[in-house]
Amino acid sequence: MRKILCVAALALAMALAGGGLACRTFRDRLAALEEQAVLQHQRSICGVEDAVAEVQKDGLGMVLPRAGLNYTRSQQLILGTSTAAFALVQDGAAAYTTLPQDVTEADMLAAAADTQGMLLRGRYLLLGSELAIGTGSPAVLVTAVDAADAFTARNTLLYGWLAVQAAVTAAALAAAWHYEKLQALNDRQSRFVADLTHELKTPLTSMIGYADLLRSAPLDESRRRAAADAIYHESTRLESLSQQLLALQGLQTDGVTLGSVPVAAVFADVARSLPDAALDCDAPAGAAVRADRVLLADLLRNLVLNALHAEPKDGTVHLTCAEAGGQWRLTVRDNGCGIPKERLKTLFTGTTLTQDTSSGGKHGMGIGLSVCAAIIKAHGGEIKAESTPGEGTTIRFWLETEEVDTEETEDEQ
Repeated sequence: MRKILCVAALALAMALAGGGLACRTFRDRLAALEEQAVLQHQRSICGVEDAVAEVQKDGLGMVLPRAGLNYTRSQQLILGTSTAAFALVQDGAAAYTTLPQDVTEADMLAAAADTQGMLLRGRYLLLGSELAIGTGSPAVLVTAVDAADAFTARNTLLYGWLAVQAAVTAAALAAAWHYEKLQALNDRQSRFVADLTHELKTPLTSMIGYADLLRSAPLDESRRRAAADAIYHESTRLESLSQQLLALQGLQTDGVTLGSVPVAAVFADVARSLPDAALDCDAPAGAAVRADRVLLADLLRNLVLNALHAEPKDGTVHLTCAEAGGQWRLTVRDNGCGIPKERLKTLFTGTTLTQDTSSGGKHGMGIGLSVCAAIIKAHGGEIKAESTPGEGTTIRFWLETEEVDTEETEDEQ
């Protein structure tokens, strides 16, 4: 949230800076146009007054309309299409006008009434001055200068600034997003190292203690045997841990080669690798998935071991395979101690020690779960866990269907 607020503050600061710069540009352009408008207005006053004087000589009346028309024609001969727009106002009405249609009568009369200033109405600068002519009631000249250049310069600058602001804001948001991702990755790595340290510390402490017992004093045969068994047991745990780490590293760097794998055969592989485990395996005879057989067996073996650590009430881990929308859904289920709800979301995102999940205080399968997640990812599959504390855990994953390899099936038989 703090990063989002910082990005918002940056965007606001850039918007204020851009708005201020655009306003300054507009004022500068408008000031230059005002100088041009004053010069043009003065020229128009002189020209109209001369035209009025010429018309007054013939004494035919309609002085202002005729003078305005004569002045317009003379200016067109000299300037062409860039002739100044003006109006001659007398008795509250326009006697003659070439003002643009965008200039309303109310704006024209307002400029005629304010002969000491300059008005900005819409995109036009309006100036009014009383003419020094002898026509009875006073006559006022109103000129209009198009200020569109100032508005165009302001808008161009604003649009360009908004584009820069959008790019900078997008870059800042992307940087914040990547920072969050890197922070999350760093947290996962830190958690991995902490959990791995715990995994290593427990067996090493046990081994050192029993080794010190063996070297410090003579023991009878039974106690010596118990100490040696404990050292052997913890050594095998460390060996298994190193194999899991190597497997995880290999999946991340080497990838996998996929082929047709009979599910029943993989279930049989898992049962052979765990002769003391009570497994209930159920797979259709024709079920085959696109997978790496060794890795799939390792995946199921890790899940079975984790289920066994949960101490199932019936002592059995159930492995099933069922068709699910063009895929095969493989399930590993136990009725052990279960996993707390808050741990399910991160069960496969990093190391998860079983003392925090389904083992009720036993340790040692967190890295195995990380390997499971890596294997599923390498197969392009999906894995999900459901659990109720005290009732058990069900883990499901989905793999693509594959035609049965008849030659491999015959070899198995």
